[in-house]
Amino acid sequence: MDITLFFLIPIITAILCLIPNNIRWLAPIQIAGTSFLFLVVIRLLNNILQYKVIKAFNNLIYIDAFSGLLILLISTVGLLVSLYSAGYMTKSPEGKTVSTWKLKRYYFLLNIFILTMLTVVTANNIGLVWVGIEITTLVSAFLVGYYNKQTSIEAAWKYIILCTVGIAFAMIGIILCYYGAIHSGGIESLSLNWDYLLSIGNKFDPSIMKLAFVFILIGYGTKAGLAPMHSWLPDAHSEAPTPVSALLSGVLLKCGIYSIIRFSILANESLGAAFTNQMLLFFGILSIGLSVPFIITQHQIKRLLAYSSLEHIGIIVTGFGIGNPISIFGALFHMLNHAMVKTLMFFSAGNLALKFQTKDMSKIKCAVNIMPFTGTVLLIGGLALAGSPPFSVFLSEFYIIKAGIFEKHWVISTLFLLFLVIIFGALMHHIMGVTLGNNLNNTTEEKANIQKGEVSKSGIVASLIPLLIICLLGVWMPQSLFKLLNASVEIITGKGIL
Repeated sequence: MDITLFFLIPIITAILCLIPNNIRWLAPIQIAGTSFLFLVVIRLLNNILQYKVIKAFNNLIYIDAFSGLLILLISTVGLLVSLYSAGYMTKSPEGKTVSTWKLKRYYFLLNIFILTMLTVVTANNIGLVWVGIEITTLVSAFLVGYYNKQTSIEAAWKYIILCTVGIAFAMIGIILCYYGAIHSGGIESLSLNWDYLLSIGNKFDPSIMKLAFVFILIGYGTKAGLAPMHSWLPDAHSEAPTPVSALLSGVLLKCGIYSIIRFSILANESLGAAFTNQMLLFFGILSIGLSVPFIITQHQIKRLLAYSSLEHIGIIVTGFGIGNPISIFGALFHMLNHAMVKTLMFFSAGNLALKFQTKDMSKIKCAVNIMPFTGTVLLIGGLALAGSPPFSVFLSEFYIIKAGIFEKHWVISTLFLLFLVIIFGALMHHIMGVTLGNNLNNTTEEKANIQKGEVSKSGIVASLIPLLIICLLGVWMPQSLFKLLNASVEIITGKGIL
């Protein structure tokens, strides 16, 4: 029953959002739907921890702890985005009136977007995972181009073209995997099912699996925003409505990583972990390093957060690449931390962009005086995003660097630390300027036209939740979350951290 509800809730919510003619009903319907979904997910996670694996719909659905972690991220960020959208989406960046149909279309697409991401992380068939990834691109592209401006439409097309071309490589990887399964004597009708492939993984031809993994890494790496396949990311994240930016950065990128790591588990059965780990380390460090100059020189606040996502995706992939249970625990924990802190930061950036009517950081100054809550949250969130203690991001990064040193990855560990220190300074320079700096470009009259106060009450609530989570997880982790993360580590490595 829970599995059926799990997929039905986003569909029903999407349909219900098309019915009202009064926009006042749209946000309550959306919040109710995502709240119900979150409760179903919590119940589902309890079952996962008890039964280890849940299969449904004639083995079409396969949910384990690793899937469960992604489900938790999608449902949590989906709920936060729904709360934030209630106050944000009724306001146009240009101050124009938002039409009822446009807002209904937004909520409809938002629910379908959530549904497609849930499909990606729960599908047992690797072909269906590919289809799910492609549909997330098509649906979210409409959301990226929501404002119908030249820049947003251009970003949407760039996003579609690059991601579609990228995952065409993933399709080649899937075909090679299927060929490898048949070549190894596998049953044709089952040779796309994750659980069956894993059971015969040690029989695969290593040369085929090497080639397949390279195609998968390039293909799904494009969707995950890994360098150098990341060029769609800053445009899409900066041009999309702020709630969509939070979903793209907070969870969609993780769906790409999930698909890569799922395949690496299978590839390791015949290859061993050395090859896949080296590939992950290379692209992980490359992503962190490539983000450095863009973060230093960035002037647009949402693009700054987009390039920060490139950095953090690199951190996560580096953690998986080190291959130690501690580093993988850190990478999984970082997936959660990044989802929360980046959601928080995009919400704050969206509030500032609406208030100041610009995304240019040189024109957004002294935010703590004009928007006391948003400015303070942006400052705290900036410290967390940069990896400052005692926030949970620092903890997950510490796990990764500790494992890197333990495994004697001296070059990787040195570059990792060097890049993070530089990014810390650059991020804090930008964030301090926005929150505490004086805007010398604005005249007294321009400053007077910016009224003090927050954009919406729902935005305050939506920001408080992830803020509390990253503060709490920095000093204490619930036992159930630890079990979920540890069980995910066992799935990836064959052993947990304890």
